[in-house]
Amino acid sequence: MVTTPRTALFRADASATLGIGHVMRCLTLAAELNRRGWRCRFACDAETLRTVPALRSAPVELIELAAARDPAALAALAPPQWLVVDHYGLDQAYERALAAWAEHILVLDDLADRPHHCDILLDQTIGASADRYLGLVPHWAVVLAGAGHALLRPDFAEAGPSRVVPLDRILVSLGGTDPTNATGLALQALAAVGLGLPVSVVMGGAAPHLEAVRDLASRLTPQAEVLVDVADMAALMARCGLAVGAAGTSALERCRMGLPSVAVVIADNQRDIAKGLEREGAALVSALDIAALARSLSLLAGDERARSRMAGRARSLCDGRGAARLADLMSLDLRRAGPEDGEVLLAWRNDPVTRANSLETAEVERDHHFAWLDRVLADRERILMIGEYGGERIGMVRFDTCRDKEWRVSVSVAPEARGKGAGQALLTMAVSTLLRQVGPVDLIAEIREANPASRKIFVACGFVQADRADEILYFRRNSR
Repeated sequence: MVTTPRTALFRADASATLGIGHVMRCLTLAAELNRRGWRCRFACDAETLRTVPALRSAPVELIELAAARDPAALAALAPPQWLVVDHYGLDQAYERALAAWAEHILVLDDLADRPHHCDILLDQTIGASADRYLGLVPHWAVVLAGAGHALLRPDFAEAGPSRVVPLDRILVSLGGTDPTNATGLALQALAAVGLGLPVSVVMGGAAPHLEAVRDLASRLTPQAEVLVDVADMAALMARCGLAVGAAGTSALERCRMGLPSVAVVIADNQRDIAKGLEREGAALVSALDIAALARSLSLLAGDERARSRMAGRARSLCDGRGAARLADLMSLDLRRAGPEDGEVLLAWRNDPVTRANSLETAEVERDHHFAWLDRVLADRERILMIGEYGGERIGMVRFDTCRDKEWRVSVSVAPEARGKGAGQALLTMAVSTLLRQVGPVDLIAEIREANPASRKIFVACGFVQADRADEILYFRRNSR
C-alpha cells in the first residue's frame, strides 16, 4: 500500500542583516521530518537563496517568492499539513490568512513582542516560560518554551558524554553573515591576549567581511584557519576547549557540547539568550569591543576550574532532542474513538502495568468494558481520543465533564509505546484539541503517588499538584 507523505512548508528568510539563524533552525526541523518520510518545502525570497547555500543541497523543495510577505503567495500552493513560520516580520495577520489553508500552524519565535495565530509556538530561549506568551497566542496553542526545546542538528543530539577538552584550540563563531564584523574584533582581542593557541574561525560564504577576516587570521600566531559553511559543527566544537560566539542558536549548540564560551550579543534578539547564559553560568558574557573580549578571554583561559564548572552547567541546559520531540507532536494523529477500538482499549486497560497504575486495579471483564465503551461514545459530556503514529494506535486520552468549565483527564499509553515520549506528546496534543473544541476549561487529573512516569507527563504538560490524599495526587491545569 502506497501512502502519501506528510507535508510541511517552511516560511523563513535570511540576509546579511537578518542572519541565517531562522533558516538554519528550520532546516534542522526539516531534516528530522524528512527522516520520518515527510515532504518538506521552503518558501523564501531570492536573497535567502543567495545567503544560505545549504538550502540548495538540503532534501527540500525550494519555492522562490516574489511577494514574500503576501499570504496569497503561499495560498496559491498546495496546502501542507503543517505551515512553519519563523520570521520576525510576520504575525497573526499573516497566519490567520493561512489558517484555513494549512491544517496546522507552527510558529518559531523568541521575541514575544506580537500576537500569533498558531497551534504550536516554540521559543528556545534559555529560561523562557509559556507565560511569556499569555494573550499572544490562542487559548488552545501549545507553547514549548526553554532551551530544552532547542532545535539542534542530529550531530549535537548524538554527542557523547560531557568532558572538559584541554585548552589547545579556540573556536570563533559569530554568525553566518556577521554584518558588523564582530569576528574581526574577536581576532584582534585574541592577538592582544597572545595565548599562542590554534584558532578555528567559522563563517558563512555570504559574510560581507570574509576577506577582511582572512587577512586578520593570517596575522595571528599561529595563523588561524578560516572555515566556510562548516557542515559538522559538533565535531569542530568537540576539538576546542574555549569559544568566542554569538548569543544565538549557536550558543545552545555550544551548551550541548559543554564548550566554555565568551558570548557576545550581535543582534537585539540575542539579549535574552545572553541573560540566560549568564544567569545559568553557561557562558561569560562580554561587551563587543576588543578590550572587553580580551579581558574575558584571558580570565577564562587562565582558570581551568571555571571552565570545568561552565562546561557542566552549559551541558545541563539541553539534551539536543528538541527537534525529535517537536516532530513527535507534529506527526501525531488524534481522532475520536469508535466501536472498532474496543478490543485494543480492553487490552490496554487490562495490561498488568496499566492496572497497577490505575485508581481501579482490578481486571475489567469483557462485557463490562464494552457496555462502558458504548456509554462513553454516546455521552456528549465525555470525549475519548485515540492517538496514532502512521496508523498505529499508541494510546488514548479520556476527558470527562466534572462541573461547569472543568474536565477530568486520564491517559493510557499502549504497552509497546511506553518509554518513547508518546504519553507526553499524546496528552499535549489532546489537551490542545479539547481546548479548541470546547473553549477555555480547567483540567484535573488524579494520579497514584507510586506512578512517577505519569506524574512527569502531566507536569511537563503544565499541570500543577494541587492536593494529596490516600496516596493519590491531585493535579490541576487552569486554562481560563
